[in-house]
Amino acid sequence: MAKLNIVIGTHGRFGEELIKSAEMILGRMENVKSVSLLPSTSFEEFMHEVDSILGNLEGQILSLVDLHGGTPCNVFTALTKRYHHDVVTGVNLPMLIDLYLNVINSEVLDIDQVIQNCINTIQSSAIHTNKTVQ
Repeated sequence: MAKLNIVIGTHGRFGEELIKSAEMILGRMENVKSVSLLPSTSFEEFMHEVDSILGNLEGQILSLVDLHGGTPCNVFTALTKRYHHDVVTGVNLPMLIDLYLNVINSEVLDIDQVIQNCINTIQSSAIHTNKTVQ
């Protein structure tokens, strides 16, 4: 299995709960971490926390964040110069599950393809179910 660290950065505890929800379906997930921007956390504190997490990881890193242009996105993106990781916005449960299943079943990772798969999953996971019911 190729090693990819997945770090989820979100407003509030969304990332933590997203991991818990995915683990209800998949079981325990390895190499997946979250960092939460709480109302009491300053920009500098959040930057330090993310920097510390990224700095302690070995191997390739893919960062998933909730909102383009939000503080988690901005912090993770600013740290790409230091850690050379990729950042994808719009994290949701289908994306995390699909990403993890693809990663654990891969011997070699093409990070560009992994990222494109994440984006494809986000786009295809939004469905107006009223239109699908017969």
